[in-house]
Amino acid sequence: MLTLPRVSPPRLLQALAILGLAAGLGVWGAILLAPRPDAPPPALHAAAARAVDTAPAALLFGKDGTLKTQVTVTGMIADGTDGAVILSVDGGPAQAWRAGQEISPGLRVARIGNNAVVLDQNGATTTIAAPPLPAAPAGIIDAPR
Repeated sequence: MLTLPRVSPPRLLQALAILGLAAGLGVWGAILLAPRPDAPPPALHAAAARAVDTAPAALLFGKDGTLKTQVTVTGMIADGTDGAVILSVDGGPAQAWRAGQEISPGLRVARIGNNAVVLDQNGATTTIAAPPLPAAPAGIIDAPR
């Protein structure tokens, strides 16, 4: 019959301490020696917001020159009878409007020109220029995925 030698408690604690030290060194070695992740791609910078001059429209809205309704042209889809213009009214979200549609009581889109919008408020008209398009970047550009 095979008998196992009796292990003393100090020897057992020493063996467990060596096993614990080896496990700790292995874990920390794996953490510290792991390869670093790749650097993230550079962040895209948003274009600065373009300031739109609303002074010509301010003279249309009221005899004292104050602006009752603030209208900002944010974009144009096309000009002419089939066109539409994208307007922000009183700082609200941008919405598409066609020629002849009423924006607010007494204010309507009279005409949509090539680079401007003509507004009519109770018979008085004003022309608001569309914001200029940003310059096209040079070279070949990757399409977003």
